[in-house]
Amino acid sequence: MTLIEQINHEIKEALRSKEQLRLNTLRMLKSKILEVDARGNLPDTEVQKLFKTYFGSLQDALDQAKAVNRPEIAEKLAKEMIIVQEFLPKALSPEETKRIVVQGIAESGAKTKKDVGLVMKTIMKLNSGVDGKLAKEIASELLAD
Repeated sequence: MTLIEQINHEIKEALRSKEQLRLNTLRMLKSKILEVDARGNLPDTEVQKLFKTYFGSLQDALDQAKAVNRPEIAEKLAKEMIIVQEFLPKALSPEETKRIVVQGIAESGAKTKKDVGLVMKTIMKLNSGVDGKLAKEIASELLAD
């Protein structure tokens, strides 16, 4: 079952169970797909990229809601993020991420912190499921000034 088929199935289930937040979130995910391809004929990898971008925007909105002391909005956004995470690949552990960063440093030939961008480019080619923020932090720690 492709991701778009899974989303459509989940929308039907949310309608039956009358879960309004889940339904709205699933419809938003579907609209993200349909913005790119009106027929929804995208490969799962492209769909996951769209969902990662949306997840990042939800994370930013959550951070802003917490910063301005809006707990009701933050709670809603956190629940949305949990729903979106169901359709994202499982995040790698910090140990797995560090192993990939070390491999990326070796393959890119990076020596200093100025080469972090080169390392990140190599890492994303190796494994797009890596948390970029965590990978960048690890790369910065491992590379000398």
